[in-house]
Formats: sequence, C-alpha cells, structure tokens
Amino acid sequence: MAVLRTRHGKAGSCRRGSREVNGPKQPRFVPRSIESRTRDWGPLGRLDTSVFVVSALICVAFILWGVFDNEGLSSVVTEALSWTITSTGWLYMAAVFAFVLFCVGIALSRYGRLKLGKSEDEPEFGTFSWFSMLFGCGMGVGLIFWAVAEPLYHYVSPPTYAGGPGSVQAAEFSMAISFFHWGVSAWAAYVVVGIAMGIVIHRKGLPALISTCFYPLLGDRIYGPIGKAIDIVTLVATFFGMCTTVGLGTMQLTAGLHFTWGVSISNQTNFIVLAVVAVGYLASATLPIEKGIRVGSNASMIVTIALMAYLVVVGPTQYILNNFFNATGIYLNEFPRMSLWLDPVANTGWLGHWTIFYWAWWIAWAPFVGIFIARISKGRSVRQFVLAALIAPTVFDMIFLGIFGSTAVSQQMDASIGGALFKAVKEDVASAVYVMFERYPLSGLIGVALLFVVYTFFVVSADSATIVLGMLSSGGDENPRTSLKFLWGVFIAVAAGVLLAMNGLEPLQTASIVAAFFFMIVMCFLCYSTVRMVRADLAEELGQPPATQTPVEPPDAAGGVDSTGLRPTSEET
Repeated sequence: MAVLRTRHGKAGSCRRGSREVNGPKQPRFVPRSIESRTRDWGPLGRLDTSVFVVSALICVAFILWGVFDNEGLSSVVTEALSWTITSTGWLYMAAVFAFVLFCVGIALSRYGRLKLGKSEDEPEFGTFSWFSMLFGCGMGVGLIFWAVAEPLYHYVSPPTYAGGPGSVQAAEFSMAISFFHWGVSAWAAYVVVGIAMGIVIHRKGLPALISTCFYPLLGDRIYGPIGKAIDIVTLVATFFGMCTTVGLGTMQLTAGLHFTWGVSISNQTNFIVLAVVAVGYLASATLPIEKGIRVGSNASMIVTIALMAYLVVVGPTQYILNNFFNATGIYLNEFPRMSLWLDPVANTGWLGHWTIFYWAWWIAWAPFVGIFIARISKGRSVRQFVLAALIAPTVFDMIFLGIFGSTAVSQQMDASIGGALFKAVKEDVASAVYVMFERYPLSGLIGVALLFVVYTFFVVSADSATIVLGMLSSGGDENPRTSLKFLWGVFIAVAAGVLLAMNGLEPLQTASIVAAFFFMIVMCFLCYSTVRMVRADLAEELGQPPATQTPVEPPDAAGGVDSTGLRPTSEET
C-alpha cells in the first residue's frame, strides 16, 4: 500500500538547486477509485449508497414537515436562525472577511502559478462563455430579483452608519451597501470552495467531493463517517438552496407574466410556470455542458447586457453614472468597516436582516457554486481562477446594480411619482423590476426580454444544480448519468411545487441558512487544507525530476496511485 509522498519518496521537503520548499507532513492517504466506494444502481449508474439514501431521507423529511406542519417548521427554524444571528453573527462577519483575504492572498502568492490541471491543459471554455456560466450559476436570478428592491430598502431604512431614512447620505450609501452584499465578499465564499475543488478534480484526479479536499488533514478518514457527513451536509444544503431558488424564480416569472400580459397570479399559474421551467432545465440536463448550460448562459448574458444598455440610455443617465462612481468610492473606502461592523451599541437588528443573512445565504450556496465553477475551470491557473472569479463577476454585479438600482432610487426620490415603486416592492418584491420599467418606452418588449433572462438564468442554475447533486451522490463522478441528473431535477421541481402550494418556501430557505453555519466551519478548515495542498504541489513542482527519469516509486496496483501518491491509475479512471 502506497502512501502520500513527493516524487523523491520523502514527505518532508524537496530541493531544486539551492532553493528548498518544505512540504507539510501528510496523514496516511491511499486514493480509492469511485468504483470501490459505490454500488451499481442500474439506470442511475453507480451511487454512494449511504450519502444518497441518507440525504434523500433528510430532504423528504423536511419537505413533509413543511407540508404537514408548516407553522411548526417555521417556528423551529426561525428560532434557530435568530439564535445563530444573535450569538454567532460576529463569526459570520469575521469568516467572510477572512475568506476575502485568503482568496487574494493565495492568488498573489507563489501558489498562484499552479494550474488547475496538467501543465499542458488549456481552458475548456472561452472567456465569455466561462464568465457567463459563472455569473448565471452564481447570481443570475437572485440579482434580477433584488437589483431594484434592495437599494430602495437601504434608502428607506438604512443602517445607522448610513444616515437617517430617506436622507442624502442614505441615498448615496444605498448603492454602496448593495455593492457590498453582492460583491467580492459573496464571490469569495464561492472561490474558497472552487480553489480546493479545482485542485482536487483537475490536479489530483480525485473524486469531485468536498470531503476529498480534506485528505491533507484527515487522510483515509475522508472515506469514513466524517467524510460521509461532510458530503451529506453539502448535498442537503445544495438541494434546499435550489428548491428555494426554483420557488422564488417561479414567483418572479409569474409576476412578469402578470405585468406583461395580465395573467392572474395564483397557485395554478405558478404550477404551469414551474412545469415549463422544469422541462427547460431537464432538457438542458440531457445535453453536455458545452451545448446546454453554455448556450443558455451566453444567450442570457447577451440579453442582460442589452437591457443594461437600454436602461442607461432611456433612464436617468447622468444620475446612473454619477451614482455608480460615487457608490464605488464609498464601497472601496468603507469596505473594511462594513465587513466588520456589528452594530454593538444601537443593536437595531438591521445586520441580521441583511448582511449576516446574505453571508449565510452565500455560504449555503458555496458548495453548489464552488463545485460547478471548479468543474468548468480546468486549464486555468489558481491566480487566473481566483482573480477572474472574484473580480470580474463583482465588477459586473456592481455595474448591473448601479444601473438598475440607481434608476430605482431616482424614481423613489422623484416627488411626482410619490414613492410608487417602493410600495410595489413592499407588496411583491418579484414585481419590482417590471414596475420600474413600466415608466419607460417599449415596456411590453422589455417585459418579454426580462422574462427571457429570468427563465434562462433559472434554467442554467437548476441544470448546474442537477450536475452537482449527481456528482455528490455518485461518489464524485464528474459526469454523472443523465438519468441521475434527471431524477434530482424532478425531485427539485416536485419539492418546490409542493412548498409553493403550502407556503413552505420561507421555512425551507431559513433552514438552509441555519445549516450554513455548519458549512462555514467546514470552509474555515477547507482554507487550511487548501494551503497544505498547494504547498505540497509547489514542493513537488520545484523538486520534479526530468521527464525521462524513472520515478522512484513505481505505481502500486493495490493502492491505485502513481509515484506522487495522489492520482488514481488509468485503470481506475
């Protein structure tokens, strides 16, 4: 049985000339093939039985709880959320700020040159397609849902550091706070998971599971109860988050149909919309990423950019530009303060309703988005991956929010309108973006474009989720069976439909945010594990013998590893 070693057969250090890189000592770890850890489930392919069954039972139990005792579930999870925010809010704030520092630090360090893949690997997707998939999976529907409503809330009811309600200072800070919630901090949570998963999948050739990332800390114990628990929590959090998103997206599409064509808002309409969406993402799930998700993401991105350009032209152009750059300056200047502000004196509760709630939500989504963006980032260096996935989406989010949010705040400050937009927000957040566009030319055509964008981003997110759920339940197979993805897709649609009918979406969303507390702890250890992986990899690169030299350790057929002690043999892969 082979254990983890450098190419020189020693786990301590390796040399290249006069330079030495010390590698951390690793616990005993023998990679195992997916086949050795899964069972054949016929049409579904090979599944990790314990992870699949336990996760499915937990998901079904929560959904049934929401159906038969919605008030009871809501009461329990609301109390749990209140305790989490009140007692551990400081930890959320500190952890997310640390994630930002970690991502920037690893990108700018010597480890940034390591590639997510072999030295000869090139990116699988072009920059525009890669970014479109990144954005569609990570933000898409949510950003459109809140781009109008959130700045208005911060203007009307700001935190104590942003001035009084409806003040000039509140108007200026409203955009900066929105930038903060949808900016670099949100993407840092995704990137923390993405770096680790990219290394594990593309450099090590190991199964695409969160538990696998902990082999430097746990060794072979990742195959035991600890590793199983990590994968179950990841799968359940992904399922809950996606069910909530599907439900909220359905509501926004229904609101769009109502404002565009006068379709009545009812459960029946919601079910029809949900069925159409489900057909879309299930059809996409049967296609490879380059034909399904990539095409949908590109189309969504093109129409989104067109909508942004249209609003800049017909909207309050001067105010949009002035407010964007002003808010950017506030965001950059106040970033450390906003990242660590905990409202200890006034204790208004604003933080729990906004920043901490957002941080928990991004962390709840981190396993799903992190795994997916790692899956599509083969061939990029750690530095390219981090800076592109951290900075590019943040800038785009800021531009999008700057255009839509500034227009909304401008309408709210217009005395002739009389605060009609905020009234619409309080009545139905999903309708806000449609109400805003009603005041501009071609509102009917714009309504159709908005419906298209919401639908396609919706399909992209749900299709991405079926891939990740398939990977997690199949022992880390990067390309799970289409039938398995289809099963998870149907399960998501049915669960979302039932919860929509029983008003159970909000408790489920709250439950997923409560569960994010546990995954936040996992992510803190994941950062440390990632550092150990990249240190070992850099040590190996600096001490790598010439390509013609025979490795010191021959492949071990029993252990299934090559001379690095990391990569499964070709027979297993």
